[in-house]
Amino acid sequence: MRPKRGEHLDLTISDLAYGGKGVAKLDGFVVFVASAVPGDTVEVEIEKVRGNYAESKVVKVISPSPHRVNPVCEHFGYCGGCKWQHLEYAMQKKYKEDQVRQALIHIAGLKNPPVEPIIGAHKTYYYRNKMEFSFHVGDNGGTLLGLHFAGRFQDIFQLNRCHLQSEESNELVKFVRERSMELGLLPYHIIEHSGYLRFLVIREGKFTGETLVNIVTGAGVYPELKVLAENIAQRFPRVKSVSHTVNPEKANIARGEKETILFGSDHINEILGERKYRISANSFFQTNSYQAQRLFDLAVELAEPSRSETMLDLYCGTGTIAVYFSDLVQGVTGIEAVEDAVHDAEVNMTLNSIRNCRFVAADVNEFLKQAVDAHEKYELAVVDPPRAGLHPDVVSSLTAIRPRKIVYISCNPATLARDIKEFVQSGYELNRAVPVDLFPHTFHIEAACRLTLR
Repeated sequence: MRPKRGEHLDLTISDLAYGGKGVAKLDGFVVFVASAVPGDTVEVEIEKVRGNYAESKVVKVISPSPHRVNPVCEHFGYCGGCKWQHLEYAMQKKYKEDQVRQALIHIAGLKNPPVEPIIGAHKTYYYRNKMEFSFHVGDNGGTLLGLHFAGRFQDIFQLNRCHLQSEESNELVKFVRERSMELGLLPYHIIEHSGYLRFLVIREGKFTGETLVNIVTGAGVYPELKVLAENIAQRFPRVKSVSHTVNPEKANIARGEKETILFGSDHINEILGERKYRISANSFFQTNSYQAQRLFDLAVELAEPSRSETMLDLYCGTGTIAVYFSDLVQGVTGIEAVEDAVHDAEVNMTLNSIRNCRFVAADVNEFLKQAVDAHEKYELAVVDPPRAGLHPDVVSSLTAIRPRKIVYISCNPATLARDIKEFVQSGYELNRAVPVDLFPHTFHIEAACRLTLR
């Protein structure tokens, strides 16, 4: 049965698709249902009909699933984040683990992939160490400071309380909004491209208690911004840095061409295990410090490093993994295309008095090709690529180098499985695959895999 757009149907949800939508079957025809939970019986309205599936929204929950729970956030339902708050956490973990398994079966072609139980989060709320909040003009001309409505980049809702970062972060958002209005600092209008204040970025060292605030604005000179920074520091003693980034372009991103320090240092510190890391306003760092430490411990466990081994760290970012492994191997070579990240990696190396790491600002693909030509040898490789996964040439060059062990960390089960298939066809065996939940109440899932040369 093929439904029609606008049609209302009663459906029972049987599964969750990657991306978080519920799945129902209508005489074999797949219907994706936003905000539905497996076990729900719901009345839906069909919104789109494609070739072999339809998309719909819930009109009414007829019979709730036993796994449905009341979301704790007042903004649930229209906020773009935490879309699984209405699904009990045990089931969130189950479906994430299964998504990794199914990807390895259907994409990598492994009949019985060695997927282990997911490493769940001890803290399912207040776990993020970085949040970006957007300024916008309210209906009454006042200042909005909050988050985006789901699927609507130009619309911001006023944030009352978010359960992702910390209670102090919520207080900081409220304070900045109210004080900026008192100082006459106008919010930026996304559509008209007028006003000044664009973003408020808050970064927290979960293990150090230090906070960094970055205020992103349009072009212009406003002395009141310095006053706002001083007021923030006076009101919140944990704030060790307040910076100002100028983004004069129309692109609606919390980055810019110029950064100045309005108060304190130009960075804060975070600690993972026995290592200290420097975090500046725009440097990359895993957004869940608690689970990042567990992920890196897992990476060490999978790698089984030896002090006689040389290690490649591909897409090394600010050197977090390289620094974490440094005492366990003979030496680490980290490759990263972003030069600012390489600079931060070198700072992190110095911060921890490490001498056996080197970081190279280069395209990973080009570096590996040169390494193959130079007959360079590495016994261990750790790869942590972007969501798009590895370029086929990267897989080809890495398998030509033939490290005995590869630890592959991924935030996308589909591209992970695609690349695992290539490694297996090139002489490697997948020994272990461990999902790790870095983002509770979202559909996002991390996984770490161990491949060994057959």
